[in-house]
Amino acid sequence: MAHYSGKTVFVTGASSGIGEAMVRNLAASPCTIFIGARSTDKLKSLKKELETNDVKIHVIPMDLANSKSLIDAFNELSRKTDRLDLLINNGGISQRGLAKDTEFSVVNRIMQVNFLGTVEWTTHCMPLLLKADKAHIIAISSVVGEYGFPLRSAYAASKHALKGYFQSMQLEPDSPSVSIVSPGRITTNISINALTSEGKKHGEMDAGQAGGITAEKAAEKILRGAAKRKSNIFIGSGEIVLLYISRYLPPLYRKIAKNISPN
Repeated sequence: MAHYSGKTVFVTGASSGIGEAMVRNLAASPCTIFIGARSTDKLKSLKKELETNDVKIHVIPMDLANSKSLIDAFNELSRKTDRLDLLINNGGISQRGLAKDTEFSVVNRIMQVNFLGTVEWTTHCMPLLLKADKAHIIAISSVVGEYGFPLRSAYAASKHALKGYFQSMQLEPDSPSVSIVSPGRITTNISINALTSEGKKHGEMDAGQAGGITAEKAAEKILRGAAKRKSNIFIGSGEIVLLYISRYLPPLYRKIAKNISPN
């Protein structure tokens, strides 16, 4: 995508799903891409596949749930670049469990990865962003950052918090511009890797997830919207309709959400 030519970009959660798809899309233009995740083997494989003379890719091991990991990641990043044009906060983890059954350790981990760790990483990166001309942040939230949904209590809370944080940043002077992305059902492994009430992997692909739009299409829409500095980017189909119902007809939304399949 021509808009990102010559840019220096960092992508968290880059080893799979939307994150990986955005890296692939960005690599179509000459640029420098830092890719972060816990799964460094996947990152190294992605680097080997995509790196060229015009596309430089750097692997940065990081764990959004571990502050020391983030400090180490930033130290490595700052040794390799003096600026960031674009920070893509994509790393996250979902949930499949009733609120009444979910252990607090699960709630804590989801909040740490999706909100606190993401904010901590953004704070580390801010000096590099402020050195760039017209720096931008893409914050991957979710449609459940717009409304509550069954089996997603902690996940929805984390995404509501994330949206509130970056929505506030959008209103502040001298800050990077921000695009808040609210995806619906995208065909990724997010439901497979979601945490159950006991903190185990859900291990199943939701039927709705399997029938969602592809990560590649989602990534393209996100990057095109961010290139236009859109404040909010919504991706999905029926779940986007639910967004408007929840806003303008809350009683109807509650009735629908209680009866819709959460998978």
